[in-house]
Amino acid sequence: MNPLRSTQCIALSQPDIDTLQRVFDDICAEHRWPRDSARARRHARMLIDEYLAGTTNEQLLLVVGRWFASRLAETSTSA
Repeated sequence: MNPLRSTQCIALSQPDIDTLQRVFDDICAEHRWPRDSARARRHARMLIDEYLAGTTNEQLLLVVGRWFASRLAETSTSA
């Protein structure tokens, strides 16, 4: 597991956290990932990084999150 990068030091507002939590919960539910699994944690880091990079729209985050989840599935089945 890779350590978190600079995102550890950036404060997010409660509305930011709420948006990220909803997207994270939706993706975990869609893929039946336990929220504390390694895959879910990796996904959470990606969502935070994407949010901090400027993708703050909840629907766009969901699209990006689904794409990332599909990439994770592809890499795990091809390995």
